[in-house]
Amino acid sequence: MHTYSDVRNLPGPRPISGPGRHAAHSSHGRPARPLSARSGRHGAPSESGQRALRVVAAGILCGIALSLMIYQYQFRHLEAVVAARIYRMFTPVLAASRAPILWFGLGTGAAYGLDITPDCSSALLIVPLCGLGLLLLIPRRLKVSRIAKALIVAAVVMVTGNLLRIGVIAIAVRLGGLGEGYQLGHLILGSIVSIIGIGIALSLLTIILVRRGRSGRRGVRRAAR
Repeated sequence: MHTYSDVRNLPGPRPISGPGRHAAHSSHGRPARPLSARSGRHGAPSESGQRALRVVAAGILCGIALSLMIYQYQFRHLEAVVAARIYRMFTPVLAASRAPILWFGLGTGAAYGLDITPDCSSALLIVPLCGLGLLLLIPRRLKVSRIAKALIVAAVVMVTGNLLRIGVIAIAVRLGGLGEGYQLGHLILGSIVSIIGIGIALSLLTIILVRRGRSGRRGVRRAAR
């Protein structure tokens, strides 16, 4: 055991002489590493993880688009089944068992059927939406979770608008007949509903991307202060 009469005689690192100059030392007496070196090593895995997540999201979007193009007939039949269950609460409606056809007015002398063609399917809107999602994945400042939520909301609005369009066409046919009523509902009223639905979907997509991005930047600024 050793004793020291003066603190200056204690072993260990001594500060560098000179006014206002200090040396940083670790617990073992060695100079501590700067924080920038540590953060740089830990930042690389997060960037690689985000890159892998973007690749996975891009693969999912491509898979959805290809599936809708390959199995578009099955998707149109699914749309007919969903529309039949919704409009069955207001009027007698039946979806064909193996075809994308909706039958209205069954049991009456004015029964008619509506065929959901590829041009009238919401798949025609979702496929370009997937392409837009691929473009949104390119800038790194947009988070994948935010893009996914925006695309899901836009897709739901587009599908809902297309189902509403089918109902508008059905009402126009019932009121105006298969001639003028169908032309009015399909070419004019149905197109207006589709345009409004697409506009609302794209507006919500933009709002989700922009507003959450601003709130995130405000949080970073507050943390920095």
